[in-house]
Amino acid sequence: MDSPHHGESIYYRYRAAYVRHWSGDLLYCTGPDANRVQENWDLISLALNTLNPTPTTVAYAYLFKLDGDFQIYELRQAKKTVLTGIIINSVADQTNAKRDFDRSFCNILMREANFAIAYDMRLGHTLPARHEKVTEEIVSLFDNFLRYQGENDKWAESGRAYFTERVRHFTSQGIPIEFCLPAFPCKSSNFDKVTGKDPDRGELLALERLHSFVEAIEKIYDAGAKLWIISDGHVFSDCIGVDDATVDSYGLQLIKTNRAIGLRRGNTDRVGFKSLTDLFEVQRCKNKQARFSQLDIPPIEHHVFTQMTTEAELCRRILMAGCKSQSSELRARIDSQDPALLALYRGFSRFMLEDLSYHPFVRVMSRSKQKKLSAKVAFEMMMRNQAYSNLVELLFPNHIRLSIHAHNNAGPKFGIQLFDPKIVRAVETLSPDSLPMISRDLLHIPTPWHNCVVKLVGTDILCVTKAKVVRDAIASDRMTGSLVKGNQIDCIPAAYYTIGPTLKERELLKKREREHEREHEREQNEHKEALTKNAPQIIVTSDKEIIASMTTGPDRYFAASSNPLTCENDYVFV
Repeated sequence: MDSPHHGESIYYRYRAAYVRHWSGDLLYCTGPDANRVQENWDLISLALNTLNPTPTTVAYAYLFKLDGDFQIYELRQAKKTVLTGIIINSVADQTNAKRDFDRSFCNILMREANFAIAYDMRLGHTLPARHEKVTEEIVSLFDNFLRYQGENDKWAESGRAYFTERVRHFTSQGIPIEFCLPAFPCKSSNFDKVTGKDPDRGELLALERLHSFVEAIEKIYDAGAKLWIISDGHVFSDCIGVDDATVDSYGLQLIKTNRAIGLRRGNTDRVGFKSLTDLFEVQRCKNKQARFSQLDIPPIEHHVFTQMTTEAELCRRILMAGCKSQSSELRARIDSQDPALLALYRGFSRFMLEDLSYHPFVRVMSRSKQKKLSAKVAFEMMMRNQAYSNLVELLFPNHIRLSIHAHNNAGPKFGIQLFDPKIVRAVETLSPDSLPMISRDLLHIPTPWHNCVVKLVGTDILCVTKAKVVRDAIASDRMTGSLVKGNQIDCIPAAYYTIGPTLKERELLKKREREHEREHEREQNEHKEALTKNAPQIIVTSDKEIIASMTTGPDRYFAASSNPLTCENDYVFV
């Protein structure tokens, strides 16, 4: 989404991040002003060493002037000889409370940012020629195995080249390729879509596919790969009517399922999970939670009633304070009928109207009030989505960014198919006597948390569709089936539906098949008769006995040359 490019949060004041050796050598630099930082590094390094010649493991800040006022934060993590730095624009007349938040948020960025670099590398390192072939093979693997192709796809035009550069960042260093995928938030609160609150066979199939993709990379590239699922459940849970505790439970069950898959496939480190509370360190570092709780962080709006945990709500507030864009700019662009944003806004509104339709807080409202609420929630979700995207960009600047949204694949985000299209069909309807109708949601590529899995009895076909579609089919007199809650993998529950035609329907289907076969046989016989009737009769005779019989057109004949091996002076009539 082409979103607002302005804001007062730290993300929009961010100029660069860097890694340097304690002696002063610049090892890596990224960000909007990375080139300027590199060009002036000698000056910056001298100033840093003068201000603090003995770096400590406590974050500290400097005010530095370089064609403007910049705030530089640095952190030397324990047992490391390198320092991480963040450079942001300074704010005039900033209050102490705002300054304290800046320091705390930049401290998180410096601790959690993963630049995906080997610290013994130097700027300007070139790619060994032997890795170029491997790079191209990995790009082709993604293209053929995982990439989703939607409308206005720009993969061939520019996306493939962008993706190649991202892969080359890793292969040039000989380090594992790292992907990040914001996904797997929680099950929808609308049980017309899903089997329940817990992960089911849909999540199992999706995780298996991600493991398979990483395994395939390992066969090409010795260093392998790691795919990080950055769960966005707590980013949106209060908007979509899901309690924070439900998000936590869903995430823990996913981690168990993922580990079971890894154990069975011989490697538990191919796919990993991080949540918003992990990124902000509030769960594993209770003192961080207490410190942030004392800061002056603005509250956020809640339009739907849910049970919220202290940790998750704090993280949402930190996210928006540190990374949000200007809401006034987004509102102005929607009001001005910006085509792309307006379409997205309307899509979110329709989606939320459907998703929240059975929520206790919403179902008692009139239809008009539900629509107004859905519009408010849609706007808030767009703001949250952009803030989370900004945070991922800060923390994973070099990771290859995957998405379950149908991007045009020009980069930096690339849409993927979580379900293998060779074995799973996304459908809108179920019918015992017709092939499923392939369907694509304009807002999301089909996902496990908005759908359920259906096994068609007597076939190898798996379908992904809304739970109501299955229940309605079973309620009819044509289909029968049930929800299977049995364990599917190493005692990990993976519920799915099985469905097939009733006995009466099977008999009708057999009758229709026999009638179809008879009709097909009749048509074939009629076709043969027509060919025989309309075909010219060919008669070979001697020159003394010329007979021609034609059913269409005038009689014609051609004299054949005498042939010593056949009859002399034969005539062929056609």
